[in-house]
Amino acid sequence: MTNLAGVDLNLLVAFEALMAERNVTRAAARIGLAQPSMSNALARLRHLFDDPLLVRSTGGMQPTPRALALAEPIGHALDRIRSSLGRETPFEPSRAQATIRLAASDAVQMAVLPGLVLRLRERAPGIDLRLRPMNRDTVCADLDSGVYDFALGIFDRLPQRLFGQPLFTDCYMSLLRADHPALRGRWTAERFAGLPHILTSLRDDAVGAVDAALSVLGLRRQIALTLPNFLVVPVIVGATDCVATLPKRVAEHLGPPMGCAVVEPPVDLSPWVTQLVWPARVERSPLHAWFRGEVSTVARAALEATGSTTGST
Repeated sequence: MTNLAGVDLNLLVAFEALMAERNVTRAAARIGLAQPSMSNALARLRHLFDDPLLVRSTGGMQPTPRALALAEPIGHALDRIRSSLGRETPFEPSRAQATIRLAASDAVQMAVLPGLVLRLRERAPGIDLRLRPMNRDTVCADLDSGVYDFALGIFDRLPQRLFGQPLFTDCYMSLLRADHPALRGRWTAERFAGLPHILTSLRDDAVGAVDAALSVLGLRRQIALTLPNFLVVPVIVGATDCVATLPKRVAEHLGPPMGCAVVEPPVDLSPWVTQLVWPARVERSPLHAWFRGEVSTVARAALEATGSTTGST
């Protein structure tokens, strides 16, 4: 067992910052250290844990498995210390000076961000909201380590260590250019499957919900193009014979201005629930509790405006 008398607990604060930023310079700025001091702290951490902790890669510094395993318990321990030392004072949004890191896909950003940014500017102008793309393969570990404070997305199975709040449901609609020949006559699953498809995926794969629905009918589609986001999809659909199947909010907002028709896909695609998810390290934080309430308020307002429904668990 490690003798705590010989451990500089400030190293754990440095570890937390390094795991959140994955960059020595930014981690140093996060906790008010000079860059050489943070480099020295990383060297001492590596000696303390007998592990590289962060290693350089083409995508920047990446945590080792040992670092990922340490992130959650160290974060919890530091939060308990902060809670014990801090004074219980009412949270005042208008005076808050803080950074909140949120991960979300562009579809969810489109649904929530306009109203959320408006509320933050009105009620808490000192909040710095930083959006980051969500990596579905690492999002839970990124929440644990502090890369994100919250994630907005679809979570089939949420680990017990994370907290979740359902915000709204959405469904799929298909986009085709307005004069597409496939819209003449019956809009069948066979005609749908025979078109060149555009797939949006946050992963480097070529399989989506449409493929599963078509396979039930014994059909397959051709993926002509795979993209990591939705923004350019209506532009391409409006100029080609491709079809794209997107979240309804995205399709109805972006499609018509680009000369696209918005139609129901002729296959059975289940709706899904978008959740706001956060780790235990921010569960008791007054700032983050207030932010959760703001996101819920914005989501409800968006639902009332579109006539959609909230999700339930």
